[in-house]
Amino acid sequence: MRRNRFHFWAVGAVCLSVCSLATSFVSCNQAKTQDFAAMALEESAQPVHPGVPGEVPFWNHYAKRFIYAPAFDYKEVEGAVKYRFDVASEADGKTYSFTDEVPWAPLSQVWTQVPVGYFNITVTGLDKEGNEVGEAGQGRYYRAATFRGEYHTPPVLPYDQSARLALDSLMNKFWVRSWLTDPRPHPDYPLYRYPTKILSALVVGAITHAKLHAGTPVADESKKIAVTVADYLLGLSFAPGTPWEYHTPTYKGYWIGKRTGGRNNHMQEWIIMTIYGVDAGNAWLDLYDFTGDEKYLTAARHIAETFVKRQLPSGSWYLLVNHETNEPYVDLIVVPTQIINYYDRLMNNYGMQGLEESKQKALKWIEDNTLKTYNWQGQFEDIEPRKAYENLSREQACDYAIYLMRHGADKPENIAVAEELLRFAEDQFVIWEQPMPYGEKSKNPGGNSSNWITPCVQEQYVFWMPVNRAAAIMIEAYWQAYVTTGKEIYLAKAKSIANAMTVVQKGNQGIYSTMSYIGKWNYWLNSTVYPAQTMMRLQENLEALNQ
Repeated sequence: MRRNRFHFWAVGAVCLSVCSLATSFVSCNQAKTQDFAAMALEESAQPVHPGVPGEVPFWNHYAKRFIYAPAFDYKEVEGAVKYRFDVASEADGKTYSFTDEVPWAPLSQVWTQVPVGYFNITVTGLDKEGNEVGEAGQGRYYRAATFRGEYHTPPVLPYDQSARLALDSLMNKFWVRSWLTDPRPHPDYPLYRYPTKILSALVVGAITHAKLHAGTPVADESKKIAVTVADYLLGLSFAPGTPWEYHTPTYKGYWIGKRTGGRNNHMQEWIIMTIYGVDAGNAWLDLYDFTGDEKYLTAARHIAETFVKRQLPSGSWYLLVNHETNEPYVDLIVVPTQIINYYDRLMNNYGMQGLEESKQKALKWIEDNTLKTYNWQGQFEDIEPRKAYENLSREQACDYAIYLMRHGADKPENIAVAEELLRFAEDQFVIWEQPMPYGEKSKNPGGNSSNWITPCVQEQYVFWMPVNRAAAIMIEAYWQAYVTTGKEIYLAKAKSIANAMTVVQKGNQGIYSTMSYIGKWNYWLNSTVYPAQTMMRLQENLEALNQ
């Protein structure tokens, strides 16, 4: 539910990329006749980064549902020469069986036959005569629905109109308009307790809103809000000479610091989640672009310089640290995709020097670590740290996929890696339809999966909820995959998720609610700002393609 990542969506570049590959693309008319449902079902038999004992780690220890054929870390049985896989579907009462030489084989041989719903798998070792000699493993999981073609077509509103309506609603909130008269966060919006995340998003949203209403008094008010909020955040920056100088606090004010043990005890004013410095830096860069005020560019540069100073020899950074001492709160390491993208923006758009070496070290860290382990851990300030694989998310995987497709799109090996990352994100977090039953006893109807508007995108394992910010990231990733590969199914997937967002918006009086659900829920303003930008860019890019 964060990150300002929209600066690489240049329409002209998109047009050039698409046009340069036009001869290898299927035509638009042909693409519309493709059977996306059949294609998606067939592709679902391909496993995602399947584990092999001693060679490739199994990343799905805590996974409960799969779109693509899974492979499980089941153990060899003494005396077995082959293994029988029995996949018993609870949806149709049938059992789908096959044999393989190893107990960790993917379920590819029968996967396309297994209907949506829960299934129970048992893997049994067999000797040379075919006798059972022991159980290798068993479990119960959910076979998730594959893509069936473009959903909710046409959208309720054109994407740019939808974004404008959502931003208009946000900027009219009383706790946003209060910045016009009081240069402090309004106490009635408790999520201001995450200042870097929320205030940075509000700056970006106010700038975007001002541009949409250029030349009007509304634009003047939004510009004033952007400047006031940015200056307040700038005033929170840590002092020069301190370990995390110029960065801004992750936690402050209401409710923060009152935890003395147990859940979310890391939410203390002296702790920062280091990656949030990128949010502040991007907001200040946007405001510099909008106003020309050099102090915001300077502040953004300072953030990057501190990242360079605090980079670990391994190439990444600690995720949670005491900003006063630089001591790590826990030994979790950042998956540094957003820092890499921030470096790129500063180098490419503002000519900043001294970042390339740090960037290459961070890229090397990803290649040597997360890309091999597939431990795409969630990095969210309001979720307590978890052990490896316990809380996977899709954000950094999508970030890296986009990076690979934009840097070296002519390298087939990069594209293959990027597409597998997108399949991982889809496999674990995209719900096209028929969600896995979840939250039946939730006190809030929005927590019950039967009330979710699909397609939707889940945020992370331990907050298994359909978040619009997460949906925006998938739209970006699918769009980039379409531009890079020319595969029309990626465009259809991007549009389907965007279309669903307009359905949710219609049911929520024009706002982009935080969740893909019609009804009240905590309103995270960043889940309006960044999806609105995504929707605006998607409309611009589609119009450019049509021309």
